[in-house]
Order: sequence, then structure tokens, then C-alpha cells
Amino acid sequence: MKIWLSKNSEVSIREQLVAQISLGIISRDLRAGEKLPSTRELARRFEVHPNTISAAYRELAEQNLVEFKKGSGVYVRENLPEADESKIEIDQIIARFMRESKAHGFTSGEIEARLKNWFRAKPAKHFLVVECDEDLRKILVEEICAATGCQTSGTSFDDFLIKQTDAQVVAMTDETSRFNERLPPEKSCIFLRANSVSDSMTGSERPSSDDLIAVVSHWEKFLNLAKMFLLAAQIEPETLVLRFSGEPDWKKGLSDASLIICDSLTGKEFPADKRVRVFQLVADSSLDELRKSAG
Repeated sequence: MKIWLSKNSEVSIREQLVAQISLGIISRDLRAGEKLPSTRELARRFEVHPNTISAAYRELAEQNLVEFKKGSGVYVRENLPEADESKIEIDQIIARFMRESKAHGFTSGEIEARLKNWFRAKPAKHFLVVECDEDLRKILVEEICAATGCQTSGTSFDDFLIKQTDAQVVAMTDETSRFNERLPPEKSCIFLRANSVSDSMTGSERPSSDDLIAVVSHWEKFLNLAKMFLLAAQIEPETLVLRFSGEPDWKKGLSDASLIICDSLTGKEFPADKRVRVFQLVADSSLDELRKSAG
């Protein structure tokens, strides 16, 4: 088991060492009877006072996790006390998380800072959608508000950087790199996955070749994407009608359509219309994550 200690952490070296060795023993990364590094070795490796290492080992011995063997060193106890299985499970999860975080190059200080942000976070009462495309942003706000019942607002990325807010920040996954580069350390962001077009079409009844299909949205990219997928599904081009809801009289002639495909926000313009098929932009799994964060 590799030991990681950070001198820049608010957690003392002794506490870091006790926590890591305890997790190593509970998760079985350190086996019963295994010899631990000597006090002198650890003190030299991390350039700390030997008394600090000795104090950590004494604390572990008081917890009956290690034992001192005179003239030989410090060893993991052969007969460890019985442990609560539920506690072992969560400690194993924490141990895996620490190993994976270290493998991705994160330091102990970085991991600790991010964990503190999560522990300080309260159940979300307000979501803030950060999205530069204003029309897309409005749709995302509508979907999140409808799914969670929480107050939801939106802003652009540049405005977000200068805005002081306690809201839980959310953004689409394609914004991950931008956020990782510029997100303030005290902020966390929930990244949303986009809904699968193919999954949403599974089980749908295919329109007949004579049916008129209308695609309606205030987001022009929605119109283009819907057209692309419908044509790929071998829907005849002459049966497609695309309507931008920002234009005057955009509803004119839609009474002839057998099927109306629209986004969540535009769907509100067709209450109780059975011809309407709303395509949700945010994946159900991401909306479930937001509901859980709202507590």
C-alpha cells in the first residue's frame, strides 16, 4: 500500500497517516501480519519529525489495528477486532476512491478541498443552468424546473464567472473542459447527459407515408437535428414541416399535421394535444441525479 501525505493540508500529518493505514487495514490492502514502514523511514521520506509518525502508530495500536514487536517493528494485528460490515463496505468504497483519484494525478490537498465542498453543500433549492446558447438554455431551465420542482434559472458562462450565487450549478457535458479550466475551486457543477435520440424512438409507431410530420421549436438547432434523424429514419422529406416558433403565425397550418415533434418548452404551447411528441433534451439519469441533490 502506498502512503500519501500532504504538508499543505488542514488535516495533520498524524491524522492523515492514521486514516490511510486504518483504511488500508479495513479494506485489506494491508494484510494481517504485514510489517509497516519504520518510523525513521517514513520520517525521512516525508521530511517530518519521527515523533509525529510514532504518535500515529501509537494511536493505531490503541485502536487495536497494529501491534509493536520489540526489536522488529510495527505490524498489522493478526487478530483484528470484529467490524461492522456496513462500515467495512463504505471504507472499501472510500479506499477505492482514493486510489483512483491518486491514479488520475490528483493530490491529497486537491481531493480534500473538493470533498469539503461536497460536505458543505446543502440540498439544492435553486439550480443555475450555465449555457451560452440562450434558446437551448431556456429549454434546459424548463426541463429541470419541471423535473425537480426547484427554482431554476439560467445564465451564460461569462456572466456566471462574475456572478455570486449559492445555487447548484449545472451544465451539459460538452462544457466539461471549459468548466474544469475555469470553475472556481469553491464551486461544484453537475454535468448533464443528453437524451438518446435512438432510445426515445424505440417502440414508437412509425408514421405512414402520407402522414404530415411537423417539427416545432424555438431552438433552431433542434429543428436541424430532428430533420436529420427523421430523414435517417427514412421519413419522406415532403412529409416534413419545420417551424421556428419565434416567427409570426408559426402555428398556421399545423392543424393538418398528424404528428408534432417539439422540445419541452414549445410543448407547453399545445396543451392536451395528443398529436404532440415532446423530445426531452436531458437524459432521465441526469434528471434523477438533480432530484437526489435536491434532497
